[in-house]
Amino acid sequence: MTTHMKRVITAFIAILFLIGVIGKAPLWVFIILILFAALISLNEFYALIKPKIAEKIVFSNYVLTTILFFSILINSHHYIALFPFFVIFPLAFFIFTYPKSHHKIGDIANVIMGPFYICLPLALLAIIARLPQGRMWIFFILAVIFAGDTGSFYCGKFFGKHKLTQISPGKTWEGTIGGLIGNIACAGLFGYVFFTSLSVISIMIVGIVLGISGQIGDLAESMLKRTSNKKDSGKILPGHGGMLDRIDSLLFAVPVLYVYLNY
Repeated sequence: MTTHMKRVITAFIAILFLIGVIGKAPLWVFIILILFAALISLNEFYALIKPKIAEKIVFSNYVLTTILFFSILINSHHYIALFPFFVIFPLAFFIFTYPKSHHKIGDIANVIMGPFYICLPLALLAIIARLPQGRMWIFFILAVIFAGDTGSFYCGKFFGKHKLTQISPGKTWEGTIGGLIGNIACAGLFGYVFFTSLSVISIMIVGIVLGISGQIGDLAESMLKRTSNKKDSGKILPGHGGMLDRIDSLLFAVPVLYVYLNY
């Protein structure tokens, strides 16, 4: 079976699974699913950057991540207070083991970066699910990002000639434009069918901003992989690589949607 066929089959199964979880399952199931995605992605992130620091500090981030999502699960408004601890624990470890540990401050920064790069956006996604029409907005952002990824992949594959950046040589301007067209078309259709009280034009503008944010997120993860000399962040999803490979665009797009829905 070709890599492309594995990619298509995996995507099809994932779409059906997400439709079932988001549309039919209790909210707590969706939040637990996001928790697992966060833990797997965080593990892949640390495997990429390989921080030279005690594993117990990295493990503390897994524990804090679990507490964070359970706080959201019980609808506690104190979840935001957990984020400083993602900074406090690594810095405290650095202070009390310096200089015998020989850790570099860059390693501490890498450990701290993971939760803010991965867990915070996914936490916002769980919070969006609690808003009025929250589940529909979850479908919206997933559909827009997926349409953009699909448009970018196929337009880049069949029409791509002009390289977008040296960070990811496989990405082209043609693919980028195709992805944005997919974002706009999906957002407009979604707005027309499901968000009838909102202007289709405004929804399409949101789709453009989500698409641009998503493509920057994709490039950001490509930069991490390139500096680590890795092709994929993992192998959990056949044809797609790791969990982080699949949600990289989403991580940068979710905060944009959160701001739109709240302000």
